[in-house]
Amino acid sequence: MGITNSNKQTDTTRIDCNGTLKVTLALTAAPDISSNPTDIVLVLDRSGSMSGSPLANMKIGADTFIDIIDKSTDNAQDGNIGSGSRIGIVSFADTASANTQLITSTAALKTAVHSLTAGGSTNHADAFAEAVGLFDPASALPVLME
Repeated sequence: MGITNSNKQTDTTRIDCNGTLKVTLALTAAPDISSNPTDIVLVLDRSGSMSGSPLANMKIGADTFIDIIDKSTDNAQDGNIGSGSRIGIVSFADTASANTQLITSTAALKTAVHSLTAGGSTNHADAFAEAVGLFDPASALPVLME
């Protein structure tokens, strides 16, 4: 996947730190989505606090993300998420909604994003439960045939 692993170890005996040790960890990954199909759910806030420019900016960001994934999956911005990858849209305010299932059409994804309007309170828990519901855990299991 283009991820490089590196293990580093240290302890307080190797560094003069008076018993306190601050560790900063940074990870850079370059997953190859074209050869590793990936399902992605964008969880988007449409609560009242998103009214005006925050919602407009979120829509621009979501469109850009969809375009990046479109191009990254098959080296062409052709309107279809390729290589077996899919994206779904979940939005939330008082309650969460699955605005799309996991799909490959960038036009349908962008239509769902652009249909969002702001209002209501913020219910993160419902949003993440709805997003998890889009993933099919059985799809990752091997098919056994007799």
